[in-house]
Amino acid sequence: MPPIDALNTRMAELNAAGGDVISLGQSVPFFGPPPEMVEAVRDALDSFGPRLHTYGPDAGIPELRQALARKLSDFNNVEVDPDSQLLVTPGSNQAFMVTMMTILDPGDEVAIASPYYFNHHMAIELCQGAVREIPLSEEDGFQMRLEDVERVITPRTKAVVIISPNNPTGTVYDPDEVMAIARSLTERGIYVITDDAYEVFCYDGAEHTDPMSAVESSEYLVTLGSLSKTLGMTGWRIGYMVADPGLIRQALKVQDATAICAPIIAQVAATAALEQMPAYPMGMIEELDERRDMLQSVVVESPALHWQRTNGALFAMVRADAVGSDRRELESELLENAHVLTVPGRAFGTQWSDFIRISYGCSPRDRYEVALERLADFFGG
Repeated sequence: MPPIDALNTRMAELNAAGGDVISLGQSVPFFGPPPEMVEAVRDALDSFGPRLHTYGPDAGIPELRQALARKLSDFNNVEVDPDSQLLVTPGSNQAFMVTMMTILDPGDEVAIASPYYFNHHMAIELCQGAVREIPLSEEDGFQMRLEDVERVITPRTKAVVIISPNNPTGTVYDPDEVMAIARSLTERGIYVITDDAYEVFCYDGAEHTDPMSAVESSEYLVTLGSLSKTLGMTGWRIGYMVADPGLIRQALKVQDATAICAPIIAQVAATAALEQMPAYPMGMIEELDERRDMLQSVVVESPALHWQRTNGALFAMVRADAVGSDRRELESELLENAHVLTVPGRAFGTQWSDFIRISYGCSPRDRYEVALERLADFFGG
């Protein structure tokens, strides 16, 4: 069971009873898609005819693959062949699952940073792989370094996953470290899989780095992307996989045996939305940066809270110590008494039970301000 499901269910029960719970839980951006995308969908309902209601190519409609190739070139400095190196998937979680099903044999190890994204952990285990956790340090800002990765590599290591900006910590990894990890591992035949779901959301001068932009051509580099966060399209479920043509050919077999293809109407929407990259999501950066400052003010005023301020994504991993409650029940107390939903740190690894993940990007501004007031009251700020 996904860790947030029980909390979401309880939040719905409380709200149905008039509880007015505010969610700072899921990684859903406060903004929706570009208006141009909505208009394109309306037009497609009339203009696409029967094509809109049938299966499309397993790899994705040509228009979307070409739009993604342009985006990768313009924004990521990565050149790809849209016909042989791109696979459109129903969300980037599906892209990760397809990748795992394509490369893993039972018992193969996949190294992921801890705190980890729990959906990745579940996908690896569903594919009969073994998770190797790369312990990161709060004091080091949850940076992922080559020396940390080297400590967990074994002869069974098949892949290492890099999420930057990171979920759940919000850390943007040092570009030099990302490149060092990619070069070192791919030279040894270990896959380096980068999840770029939050690539636009960088603050304080931090920059997202895609190894494909600098590492020499390698069959062991895989980039996974999503339009959910950057373009406010979480419900449309469009992601993608970029990889060597040989790997894409194998991944297509998995795609055909599972989802077949992403919904055509969603692919039409994504094609239109990509025309607004990167200007549309970049227009949200100032608002998100202000929200980080607002959260920092609450943390500073509360002796029970500590946040090693990070510089990306939509999240903060906040340590909640010196509180009177059992930490295992902290998120429940926040939900029941403060009427604020957060995600328990142990969802990202048992050693992170002293933490809660706060999403400062998922609620409207006025609701977010109320949620912060409630957190300040609860923690004595």
